[in-house]
Amino acid sequence: MKNNITLTRMNSRNAEANETKERIIKIVNSLAISASLLAFTLGCLLYYMTGYGIIFYPAMLESALFLSTLLITRYSKPVYGKQLMFLLHSISIWFFGVLLGPASQIYLFAPFLAFCVFLVFEKPLSQVLALVASAVVMILVVLNFRYPVIASLPLSKETELYLHWLVIIAATFLNGTALYYFAKESRFQNKQLKSLVNQLDKANQAMRIYVRETTHEIRSPLNVVNSILQNYIETADQGKKTVQVGIAHLEAVHFACQDMQLVMSNALGWAKIEEGKDEICHSPFHFSDWVQHLCDTYEYLAKRRSVHINISLSDNLPEYILADKSKLRTIIVNLLSNAIKFTTFRSIITVKAGMKNNQLVVSVTDQGVGISADRKEHIFDPYVSEPGQHTESSGLGLPIARHMARMMGGDLSVTDNPDGGGSIFTLRMPVEITTPPPATDHIIDYSILNGLKVLVVDDDHLNHLAFSLALKRMGIEAILADSGPQGLTKARLHQPDAILMDMIMPYTSGVEMLSQFRADRQLRQIPFILVSGNAYSEVKEEVIASGADGFLSKPVNIEQLYTILRDLVIMADTTGPVSIAR
Repeated sequence: MKNNITLTRMNSRNAEANETKERIIKIVNSLAISASLLAFTLGCLLYYMTGYGIIFYPAMLESALFLSTLLITRYSKPVYGKQLMFLLHSISIWFFGVLLGPASQIYLFAPFLAFCVFLVFEKPLSQVLALVASAVVMILVVLNFRYPVIASLPLSKETELYLHWLVIIAATFLNGTALYYFAKESRFQNKQLKSLVNQLDKANQAMRIYVRETTHEIRSPLNVVNSILQNYIETADQGKKTVQVGIAHLEAVHFACQDMQLVMSNALGWAKIEEGKDEICHSPFHFSDWVQHLCDTYEYLAKRRSVHINISLSDNLPEYILADKSKLRTIIVNLLSNAIKFTTFRSIITVKAGMKNNQLVVSVTDQGVGISADRKEHIFDPYVSEPGQHTESSGLGLPIARHMARMMGGDLSVTDNPDGGGSIFTLRMPVEITTPPPATDHIIDYSILNGLKVLVVDDDHLNHLAFSLALKRMGIEAILADSGPQGLTKARLHQPDAILMDMIMPYTSGVEMLSQFRADRQLRQIPFILVSGNAYSEVKEEVIASGADGFLSKPVNIEQLYTILRDLVIMADTTGPVSIAR
C-alpha cells in the first residue's frame, strides 16, 4: 500500500512532467504555426515575383510539413516535434539558400539555427554535433555562391532587391521568435534551478537538525550506560577479574540500550517513509496480553522518574485482532516513551484500550503541563520542542506514529487532559476480529545447540566479545576471525557448523567472501549468515541476491540468533538446507 507521502511525491512528479510536456508542446506548436505561415507567405510572394514553380511547390510542402508537427506533438512525444521542426528549418534554409543564391543571405539565419539547437537538444554532445553540422552545411552553401556546383535561379536586379528585404524581414522574425523562446526557456530553467537550490538548502538544514536531534536523543540513554559502567570500572578491585553488578543497574543499562534502539528504529522508519518503502503486514495476535506486556516492559523506564503506568482495558476488547503488530507496537512505544519523557515526576501515565464504532481506540494520558492549542498539530512535525514544556525535542516518534496510524486507515490525535493537566494522545484505527492463530512452539531450548562450532568473522573485537557471550550461553564454541581471508583459513581448519560474517569489513566484504566460501568444495554447504549494522530493506535484498542463508541486523538479539542457528543448523540436518533472512 502506498503511503500519503509517496502519493504526494508521485503526484508532484507527474505534475512536473505534465507541466514540462505542456511547455514543450506550446513552444513547438507556436514555432510550427509561425513557420508554416511564413513559408506559405514567402512562397506565394516569391512565386508572384519570379514565376518559378520550383520555389512555390516546395514552399507549400514546407508549410504543410510544419503543420504536421502539431499532430506529432499531440499523438507522440513532444521531443519528436522539436527535432522535426529543427530538421525542416535546416533543410528549408539550405534548400532556398542554394536555389536563390547570394540573394538569400543565408548567414542571417545562423543565429536562428543556433538558438534552435539549444532549444531542441539537451545533451552537450548533441548540441555540439548539431552546431558543427549546421555550420558545415551553411559554409558549403556559401562556398556554392562563389564556386557554383549547383546553379541558382537567375533573378532580375529588381527581384533581388525585393528578395533582399524579404529575407531580412524573415530572418528578423525567425531570429526574434527563437530568441524569445530561448530566453523564456532559460528563465524557466533558472527558476527551476533556484527552486532546486532552495530544496537542497532545506534538505541540508533538515539533515543538520536530524543529526543534532538524533544525537541528542541518544546521549541521554548513552549517559546512563556510560555512568553505570564508569562507576563499576573505577570502583572495581583491579586484582579481581570479576565485579559484582546490581540487578537494578543491569536493568538500567538494558533499558537505556532499548531507548537507543528505539531512536535508531525511528530514524530507519523515517527513512523508509521518506523513500516511500513502508508496507503493511497483518498478523493475528492476542491484543490484551500484548499491550499489557508492552506496558510492563516500559514500567521500569517510568519508575526511573517515579512514574507509574496504569492500564485500563475495556471489556469489549476482542481476544484476537488482525493488524500490523510491528507498526502498532511502534505507535504505542513512541507514545509511551514520549509520555514518560514529558510527564511530571511522581505522576501517573494512563493507558486505555477499547473498541468504539468498530475501531480500536488506544489512549495514552500523561500529567505534564500540556500543549498549547496552536502547537497541537506542529508536534507531529519532525523534531518539535514545546517551549516551557519539553526539555528535549519529541524527535521522530510522533510523526512516525501518526504516519503509521494513517497508513493503517486510522489516525492519531492529541487533546488536553481534563483531569489535572497534561495531554491525551489517542489512536483510532480499524481492526479485524479474528480467531487464534495456529499454536506454535516458542520454547527456547539452548541445549539443542550444545557442542556446535560457529565461526564469527568481524573486524571489531567488541563484536567478537558480544557474539562470544551469546554463543557461550547457548553452549556453542565460538571461533573468531578478524578478516575474511583469516575466516576462510579458520573455516578450513575447524570446519564450523555455521558462519556469522560481517558485511562491511576492510579489504574484502562479507558478500565477496561468500562467493569464495561457495567456491570451496569443503565449505560450500556450511550455513552462511551475513550480519550488518544497516537494517535497510536494500541490504536485505542484497543479502538475498547474494545467496546467503540468513541475515541478522545489529544489535543482534539473542533470541533471533538462537532461532536462525536452530533453523539453519539443526533443521538442515533433518530437512536439508533452509534459507531464512531475518
